[in-house]
Amino acid sequence: MNRTPVLSERLKTIADLVIPGKPMADIGTDHGHLPMWCLENGIVPFAVLSDINEGPLEKAKLRISRSVMSEESYSLRLGSGLSVLKPGEVSTVVIAGMGGELTSRLLAAELGVTDSVERFVFQPRSRAGMLREWLWEHGWRIREERLVRERRRLCQIFSAEKGIQIPYEFSDIPECEHPLMIPFLDRELANIRIVIDNLLRSKEAVDQIKLEALQRKAAVLEQRRDRLWKNSSF
Repeated sequence: MNRTPVLSERLKTIADLVIPGKPMADIGTDHGHLPMWCLENGIVPFAVLSDINEGPLEKAKLRISRSVMSEESYSLRLGSGLSVLKPGEVSTVVIAGMGGELTSRLLAAELGVTDSVERFVFQPRSRAGMLREWLWEHGWRIREERLVRERRRLCQIFSAEKGIQIPYEFSDIPECEHPLMIPFLDRELANIRIVIDNLLRSKEAVDQIKLEALQRKAAVLEQRRDRLWKNSSF
């Protein structure tokens, strides 16, 4: 059997969060590497590969044609977000590579399907905090957080299941102990300090509320980073 290419660290981390032994869906599947890998390695018995564009599905179809997967083990679907799914059809839904704002809209657009999912796995390209806030407000809890470096980017990956959770102090910052949290916090602190410096240098009146909030966030993140350094065994 021709197996799919070895997964990148990002996709392998996502695959590790998929519920084994139960159907999955990959929304915005691109080339279909993730669900095909899960199928060919016996992680899931059935996978829905969906995309809003025909191109990625054609590439996924070509990959599938080179394997010996049975037609009953997968379904290629053209459509937007969760509209391609029926309630309860799959246990895990992966939405990776989209912005947090778009992902939130896709979840809200098909609440019947959203509420029937056992676990979501997300890798938002931007606005992860907005996605976390939407999840908390709609009865979801963050199950696990991971960070992965892909080229020059630090990717946030997290799974969510039904449940109540006290929101993070800063919704855009993961709350996990991970070797990449230190460079992640370094990056966030550098960005915050640039904004603070620009505010202080501005010739216009400074928004004191915004300035104080940024200064407080910087202080908290610096304390968190220093604590990680102190307790680090990475």
